[in-house]
Amino acid sequence: MKMSVVVIPTYNSKKNIRKLLKEVLRYVPSAKIVVVDDNSPDGTANEIKKHFIKDKRITLVVRKRKGGRGSAVIEGFKEGLKDKKVEFLIEMDSDLCHNPKYIPMMIKKCKKYDVVIASKYLKESKIIGLPFKRILFSKIVNSFIRFMLGIPITDYTNGFRCYKRRTLETLNFGDIRSKGFIVLSEIAFAIHKIGFLFGEVPFVFKFENKNSSNLNFSEIKEAFFTIVRLRLSNLYV
Repeated sequence: MKMSVVVIPTYNSKKNIRKLLKEVLRYVPSAKIVVVDDNSPDGTANEIKKHFIKDKRITLVVRKRKGGRGSAVIEGFKEGLKDKKVEFLIEMDSDLCHNPKYIPMMIKKCKKYDVVIASKYLKESKIIGLPFKRILFSKIVNSFIRFMLGIPITDYTNGFRCYKRRTLETLNFGDIRSKGFIVLSEIAFAIHKIGFLFGEVPFVFKFENKNSSNLNFSEIKEAFFTIVRLRLSNLYV
């Protein structure tokens, strides 16, 4: 029987994680969940242990320090791929912006594609609650990446994705150098170069975490130089 794994990177997600895990299991009860927590000081890992310690569908990986969303997801992929029954691997954020109800649709579409992205920028999609400056920044970043890399997708920065097993198995994770959110674009670039097919589904992006932002200057700087590096590598192969 083919199975799915949902990979969720967490950092200070104590307030959201219980609700999110329940919702994931509600919509995909047969799935496994791998939570990769970067030793959250708010006790995210303890919250998971408290409420889900007996649920064999949930695996908790606690890292010693904060290493970035990208490396956390890759660690989750490696853990999920250990089970040979797993056919689809889904990554999503822990801040409730990604509604688990879209996971079954993504898995269904991924049967025809190698990776499926829930895109904020399809005509049928909606963005709720995200400040205008963040929307503008996101659109500028996406336009810049599209110009530089030319991957046939509309949303390069959304971390709500479904991959076929063979797609991730073909990648050499050791070649992925970025650590922050831009790892999403680097993985997409690697997949595109191999020749795998992308699909997208519309969804409602509801910005819930209004009091904080995961973005910082170092991640923005890393994103810029990563895209330039990938562009140059594509020009001089």
